[in-house]
Amino acid sequence: MTHPSVRLRAAFLAIALTGAGLVTATVGAEDSEAAVDYQAYIARAAEAAKASKKKYGVPRAVTIAQSMLESGWGLSGLSTKYKNYFGIKCGAAVSPYQKGCVALESYEYVKGKKKKYVSRFRVYSSMEKSFLDHGRLLNYADRYNPAFKYPNDPDKFIRAVHKAGYATDPNYSTLVIGLMKRWNLYRFDVPSKPKPKPKPKPKPDPNKGLISALAPLAQRNQAATRVPASVTIAQALYHSNSGKSAVTKKTKNYFGLRCGGIKTKASATCTKVGGTTYRRYKSMSASVADQGAVLSSGARYRAAMKAHRNPKEFLKALVKAGWSTSKSYASKVSTLITRYGLTKYDLHISHTLKQGGRGARVTALQNLLLKSGGMVKATGYYGTDTVAAVKAYQKKRKLPVTGKADPLTLTRLTPDVRKGAKGTQVNALHALLKSRKYPVDGGGTFGSKTLKAVKELQKKTKLPQTGIVSVRTWGVLFGG
Repeated sequence: MTHPSVRLRAAFLAIALTGAGLVTATVGAEDSEAAVDYQAYIARAAEAAKASKKKYGVPRAVTIAQSMLESGWGLSGLSTKYKNYFGIKCGAAVSPYQKGCVALESYEYVKGKKKKYVSRFRVYSSMEKSFLDHGRLLNYADRYNPAFKYPNDPDKFIRAVHKAGYATDPNYSTLVIGLMKRWNLYRFDVPSKPKPKPKPKPKPDPNKGLISALAPLAQRNQAATRVPASVTIAQALYHSNSGKSAVTKKTKNYFGLRCGGIKTKASATCTKVGGTTYRRYKSMSASVADQGAVLSSGARYRAAMKAHRNPKEFLKALVKAGWSTSKSYASKVSTLITRYGLTKYDLHISHTLKQGGRGARVTALQNLLLKSGGMVKATGYYGTDTVAAVKAYQKKRKLPVTGKADPLTLTRLTPDVRKGAKGTQVNALHALLKSRKYPVDGGGTFGSKTLKAVKELQKKTKLPQTGIVSVRTWGVLFGG
């Protein structure tokens, strides 16, 4: 059917047209539709048409459909024996894709009449070579140039090719389009979406590792001095430029503290950096301890220490006291607190229990120690057994082993407790609620009475009324 072209023998043309859904035909058993694996042929042809489209620009749908029609789904003698899927004849010019020629009888339409001819047809080594030669034939002939205006419209492409005289059959382009529609061959010409460029991996945030190192030190600092852990961490990030400043690298000074002023045990020596003398420390831990000592012992920072429960107000008070001359200091450090959620490290318990103490707080401590596996009795008296139990807990949790139940130790001991809970943690909660005259359930059970008491306490102290006893509620109960 190509120009010049071979006309299919009747049986295979009937198969092609039936597959297109255009005609109904009865053919001999040897040529029945059941013998054709349509999807397998389409898969092979679609793969072979790739190179032709890439090199010559012929839509794959057109190439596949033409090959179906011209070769009877690859079952014609010309295609099975000679791998010629388009009936392309030999001519004066030799194609780089053919490997020879063969003389065969064929039929063509001349002025609407079917006539028999003997013609020489090109022979190929593979389907791919045949498809490439088909693409070359269309691309090299000037008369087919109008078709290449439609590389993404297979219907218009084949109509233009037909109009240019590719086939003598007046219904040729209609038959090809019918096959393209019937088998949805257009899918092979949908432009593949370019693979999105992989997003560059975000650079690791140096602050995250620094925060992990600072957090336990800042919490210990808060337990000892009441300076909010969130403020300590954020100040260290700010003043040390995420640990990269020259001052920090040379002196392990994370807060830009200079020599002179308030003296503490933590700072032993001084070092000049860039013309300024800074305190020098042996470790990050010593630098944090010195920051806490300076803020908690300096008279000028008393207003800040009174605001220790509110990090933002604490920072504003520091600026007023002269900690920094930058007007944006408080907002910049507060931004770091918000960005990294540093308030989660703040201790909400400020009370410290120690040997000799008595009362509900001690009873609560003893019950919490029992919950953690400690060896102690809930007597309400802080004796040597309680000291030993606290030390054992502190050692196990790698806290400063003092035997005193400081805010850090109490914070680590307190679990989240909610309705339905039973046991020693509920006994601890009950001891503290009863000391505040709230009625509770009996038998160490967190029931409706206890729930009501917890919500009333939360409402009174302006906490979210969840009924869940978390660290902030424990902080109120122990004395935050």
